[in-house]
Amino acid sequence: MDTFFSAVLGDLLSRSISFTIDRYYRQHQGVEENLRKLHRMLLRIQAIVEEAHGRQITNQAMLLQLRMVRAVMYRGYYFLDNFRTRKIASEVLDQKELQKMLGHLENIVSDMQEFVAFVSCYPRMSRQPYCSYLLLENCMFGRQIEQEKIINFLLEPNHPSAKGINVLPIIGPGRVGKSTLVEHVCHDERVRKYFSMIVLCSADSIGGGFLTDTGLIKQRNPTSTGQSLVIIELADDDMDDRTWARILHNLKGEHITPVSKIILTSRSDKIRAFGTTEALHLDFLPKEAFWYFFKTIAFGSRNPEEEPKLASICMEIATLVKGSFMATHVIGGILRSNLSAQFWFRFLKCFRHYTDIHISVLGEHPSDAYTKTSGLTYIWTSRNMSVVAATYSLHQASSAQLADLSPILSNDVLTGDVEPPEKFDALEWRSSIPPYFNYISYYEILAQPPDMLPKRKRSRSLSEGLFNIDKITCD
Repeated sequence: MDTFFSAVLGDLLSRSISFTIDRYYRQHQGVEENLRKLHRMLLRIQAIVEEAHGRQITNQAMLLQLRMVRAVMYRGYYFLDNFRTRKIASEVLDQKELQKMLGHLENIVSDMQEFVAFVSCYPRMSRQPYCSYLLLENCMFGRQIEQEKIINFLLEPNHPSAKGINVLPIIGPGRVGKSTLVEHVCHDERVRKYFSMIVLCSADSIGGGFLTDTGLIKQRNPTSTGQSLVIIELADDDMDDRTWARILHNLKGEHITPVSKIILTSRSDKIRAFGTTEALHLDFLPKEAFWYFFKTIAFGSRNPEEEPKLASICMEIATLVKGSFMATHVIGGILRSNLSAQFWFRFLKCFRHYTDIHISVLGEHPSDAYTKTSGLTYIWTSRNMSVVAATYSLHQASSAQLADLSPILSNDVLTGDVEPPEKFDALEWRSSIPPYFNYISYYEILAQPPDMLPKRKRSRSLSEGLFNIDKITCD
């Protein structure tokens, strides 16, 4: 009898295991098929977005719809990559999430027939948009819709206003890309043909003299409308009404070419009051769009889908970068130079602890610190996993100034190839897109006082300003 029950129990157990395995296999097959379907759907949406970015769309409603479709595309790719890299806790829950995303994208695609038809009616751009490039580091990313909005403002016939000059304020934090966006607008063929002169000025440089004497002339076209565009970049975060009134008065007295449009850029929201049209706000990219950008910079010509382990590490690093364009190019270049999972994981480990230390000691994320022009920070290296406290001053330098400075490359410090001296200039990033800024930081390593660091994190002489990350728990 015992033998009979054992046989029955064994058979039931065997069938139960087989059923569980078959069910998991069917579910896994269903997930993989849905992932492939999701990828195909995203490729269709991406093709539509790229085609739209290659057209000169002037209708504001169309631009708004394009923004929404592009955001959906980024969310879809973020979901797909996050789904592939995370550890699956519940197969059923993941299937529901996947089905929900698929249904959302299917609805988007089915509603886009009219949008595609309208897009095809607009003329093509003479220059290809960023999507046509293999490397996004050589072109502006994520600002095409804002660029078209500014161009539409500039090409509109001047309407009478109380100030006589139409003004567009552009507001955003430091290093968000205000100057880059305006530079790309000025390089647009339509803008260059429309204005006879484009001048870049600071608020202090607009005095009683001619703009040709006080500003940087970026464009001359004597065969155009005879109107000038003035771009004013405010170095300070504030400007009072009296100063603004003086600037307008001086610009109205310009006799060579009358000023019809002004683009005013600042970090301060207070310049909104100086605009004759709604201000344009720039912010750092949403996490989904930023992930699309970061992984492209980090992997270069390699396909992240073929490197799932690297993609998983890359997503964690991207989260720590927190949307910084400058850090993306610096760190992305380092990762791209060594596509080894061991190297990337060690870099992640060091970067994570550097970020934790920066927040716990200095009270802010490193990316937030570098939106300012000066302050206190830490320099770190991934070779010996150590950090050093230092003051920094960040500025932009021309190519001629760069040659005189002979700075250390920031990449070499981060990878440990160069031991930083007590005082040095570091080339943080050389932009490969207009206006081709060179970002230079001047560092002075501190013999920091002991009370600046939590006692549990000290492992070396604080008079040296160093402590070893290996001594900190790496959970």
